[in-house]
Amino acid sequence: MEEPVENKSSGSTLPEFPTCFVCGKQNPRGLRIPFTIHEESVRATFVPDETLVGYEDAIHGGIISALLDEAIIWASYASTNRFGVTAELHVRFLKPLHVNEACRIVGKMLENKGKIWIVEGRIMDLRGDLIAKARGKVIPISKDNGG
Repeated sequence: MEEPVENKSSGSTLPEFPTCFVCGKQNPRGLRIPFTIHEESVRATFVPDETLVGYEDAIHGGIISALLDEAIIWASYASTNRFGVTAELHVRFLKPLHVNEACRIVGKMLENKGKIWIVEGRIMDLRGDLIAKARGKVIPISKDNGG
């Protein structure tokens, strides 16, 4: 498991994983999306480019799923100060996310059951219209395994 790096430059309380595909700043093929904590959720803004297309100018569903997965993992961390791994991710696609369309990504912890966390993620356009949503289960990583 990649060791997190403390994020001192942005003032965020979230650690950094430099080579993460979604949030890593040093991944040359990654999305480089910084998430920040806002009250009881995590948030990010993202503008996808043409390299992420699945069909015509619609962003690939796998990319949307990755964004939602990242949101639930960071929401889990923000709520518990522990790392976890996604055990389940149920995604509902409601409308296309288009190339160069800014979106807001939000993750929020719904329930902490101790050995499993129930978390949700949402992607909205800047008008607030829902593009996709997910509900997931995250399993905390044992403290003996770096969590």
